[in-house]
Amino acid sequence: MTSPLAYLRYGLILLPAAADIFLQQLDDYGEYMVYILLFLAVTVLSRFLSSSVYRKAAVLVEVSLSLWLCHQYGFMMVFLSLSALCVYLPLFERQGRLWLAAGHLAMLNIAISDYDVTLLVTANLLFLFLAATINHIHELNLKQWNHIQLYDELKKLHFQQDEAGRQLLQFAHQVESAAQTEERNRISRQLHDDIGHRLIRVKMMMEAALHIVPHDSVRGMEMLHQIRDQLEESMEQMRTAVKRMNPTRRIADDYSLDRLLEETSRETGIETKLTLQGMPYPLYPSHQVVLYKNAREAITNAIRHGQAKRVEISLHYGDQEVHMEVSNDGTVQEPAAGSAITDPDLQGIGISGMLERTKVLGGTLTVQKSVPFTVITRLPVYQKREIM
Repeated sequence: MTSPLAYLRYGLILLPAAADIFLQQLDDYGEYMVYILLFLAVTVLSRFLSSSVYRKAAVLVEVSLSLWLCHQYGFMMVFLSLSALCVYLPLFERQGRLWLAAGHLAMLNIAISDYDVTLLVTANLLFLFLAATINHIHELNLKQWNHIQLYDELKKLHFQQDEAGRQLLQFAHQVESAAQTEERNRISRQLHDDIGHRLIRVKMMMEAALHIVPHDSVRGMEMLHQIRDQLEESMEQMRTAVKRMNPTRRIADDYSLDRLLEETSRETGIETKLTLQGMPYPLYPSHQVVLYKNAREAITNAIRHGQAKRVEISLHYGDQEVHMEVSNDGTVQEPAAGSAITDPDLQGIGISGMLERTKVLGGTLTVQKSVPFTVITRLPVYQKREIM
């Protein structure tokens, strides 16, 4: 029983019981006080009963005692009987409380059947009014309690989402670090394999030119020109490598779909197009890496196996996910119109790699073997929201 109902309950007991002492002449005030204290003891005791069965039994005892007091001491005891409404209406279910209230009202009318008609009507109206009021208060308390529970659950889910976001961000940093390590290793291999070998070749050509120039100046000048060209190419490769090692360079620059399509168009001569749909928002580095590598793999397959002349990337930004469609106009081997295949066992190593990368982030990969051949990557996004 909530505090407002508790105040109402004890008010309906104490105030009428005290007023009845002054309103009527009693033969034995001591006996009257014993019955009132006994009734009050039953009401207090019911609050400390943990079992609902015992509490319901205490309510029945309280109603029975209040009806006897109504018959014995007059109209003011009706308020004591009405105080029981504060207990059993919240205690029983809807159907049970209706039956109990109807029985309570019937027994109350029997107990006060010798009252004046005006008092009978007043008692019935008071009963109905208090029953409706207490029931309404109980319904409001239930709604408030449900709202509190829903808020607590929503708050718990919000914390869980924040924790998942933090874990995903940590994972994104790990992916970004792995991508940077891969890029450094690639640059190291480039310095060793390309520039290093080129410089060794230049050194050998210089030694040869030193021996040839005194005897054959024309041939020696040709070798010097070749050495100059080799040095220019080495310097250009060195500048490119240093530029890639720039610490201010962002991962978004290294995994940009615009740059991927631009390089593809410049190196292969095919037509490329990038389409954005929805309101773009920042993506985690892990999302950028997966989208970039899947797009690159899809373009490579389109050129190598489908002899595509046009490649289009469509990037959709949604509230719950971001998905990318990479389509091409190349030929499709073993076409299955409208079919969507997600089984890696039916695909080559490239598509299997795309599927594995996508699954790491909880996404899905769909391959539509129709014209145009389309690879669809769907990744869930987690955007932080505030709870009001």
